[in-house]
Amino acid sequence: MVRINDLMKVHRLIDDMFFEHQRALLHFEFEKALTSLEVYESTLIRHMQDEEEVLLPVYAELASLPGAGAAKLFFDDHEKMRGYVESFKEKTARLASEPDIDRALLQLLDREAFYLRLCGHHDKRETEFLYPILEDSLSETEKEMLLSEIDLSVGSSVEAITAV
Repeated sequence: MVRINDLMKVHRLIDDMFFEHQRALLHFEFEKALTSLEVYESTLIRHMQDEEEVLLPVYAELASLPGAGAAKLFFDDHEKMRGYVESFKEKTARLASEPDIDRALLQLLDREAFYLRLCGHHDKRETEFLYPILEDSLSETEKEMLLSEIDLSVGSSVEAITAV
């Protein structure tokens, strides 16, 4: 049986990738932190593209919800997330050359904590609105068609990050 909700597993894998980035930061392994962040970014972007190009257009047709369930909020969150990750890459690349590495690292981790709260709110909206509405509203055939358009190769990115 095809389940749209299974796509939430991708979020856990992506979260693990970001954790690897932060673990490397804590160990002052800035090159590894940057590489991990780049792998995280590419996987996150692929997943967001799947949502934006495949899932959200169908969701917008099925559910014209106001407030937290509005399709526009998902797109807005994705744009913010892309911007934060780009900023994190720039800051991570400069960490080793900062005059006060400890201060710069703490500032970066503080910004990343804010980002993770944004991601948590975003994931909650997807868990409460996007995925359940698609799951409950689509036939098995429609779900299969949607899932056939989704990039399910996240596993290869997970292997890449653990090899770093």
